[in-house]
Amino acid sequence: MTREIWPAGEIEVTVSGAFTTHHRFWTEAGTLGEMALPALRRCGVFDGAGGRELAVCRTSFWGRSHEMREGGAGLGTARPQSFWRRVMDVRYGNREYVLQPAGFWTQSWHLVDALDHELLEIRPRGVFRRGAFMTALVVIDADLLVFAYYLVWMRWQEQSAAASTSASTAAIVAAG
Repeated sequence: MTREIWPAGEIEVTVSGAFTTHHRFWTEAGTLGEMALPALRRCGVFDGAGGRELAVCRTSFWGRSHEMREGGAGLGTARPQSFWRRVMDVRYGNREYVLQPAGFWTQSWHLVDALDHELLEIRPRGVFRRGAFMTALVVIDADLLVFAYYLVWMRWQEQSAAASTSASTAAIVAAG
């Protein structure tokens, strides 16, 4: 994948694997690429259709900050706005974006620019289907699209871990 701008349209991401998940980005025009995210590592790799390799990483083991790199060069960073908020400030290139949930109870996310224009919507494929549907509402940089998906996937994983911890704690208290 050469550095490209992605036209408005629909992208489907399918996920397979257990300890290393493989996220395949599909479009009507063909495959955009595949991201591999190992469960016990801080970094994953996106292999684009044209041979480009992008690293997506959590910047610290316990932190919720992330970055995207190509070779040694940083392309983007993301940080939560605060510890208690799910909203993330995303910096890609020299531009600022906000990645925010679509609502309190929903799993859908929106990427908006500094002028609050919605650029991208990311929503889960379904209850028992891993992955996502992404709708690019405007022409968008393909690397930014991949980075936004990675950030949402990581948030979904954090929410899933928190829910399972709550459920196991409740079961221990009930059994106690």
